[in-house]
Amino acid sequence: MGKVKINQEQADRINYFRKDDEHKGDAIRYQINKWLAPVNTCLNKLTLDELARALYVGYEVEVEVGDWLVNNRNGLMFQIEDRQEDKDIARMNHIRHATESEIAEEEKRLTNKKLDEILLDLSDNETDMIHERFECGDY
Repeated sequence: MGKVKINQEQADRINYFRKDDEHKGDAIRYQINKWLAPVNTCLNKLTLDELARALYVGYEVEVEVGDWLVNNRNGLMFQIEDRQEDKDIARMNHIRHATESEIAEEEKRLTNKKLDEILLDLSDNETDMIHERFECGDY
């Protein structure tokens, strides 16, 4: 009996119930009767056995297109762009989902990189016009 595969939304909810045995028991009871709270209805897609294994044995989060991941070996972050890529990555045990703060930092880095590329392509005249427009002063 190994780990069950779940999506990120389900993992976020299961982490809440993994706190202690009382919370785990509550989760099992709710699973039997079906979840009604909108925040937990994603767990209705799991069988009772899958939920129990996720709570007590552990789980693996499925990789989906659009997910941000981190390579634990080199720290590089990347986003899944197609279905084949997510199937290949699902088999790698050194890859993890990025945290919200890591994603925000990476998106900011990519935005700044794109802005730098745009600014470097400007002519001197265009650069002067931007400085005048935004009253940047000397540069």
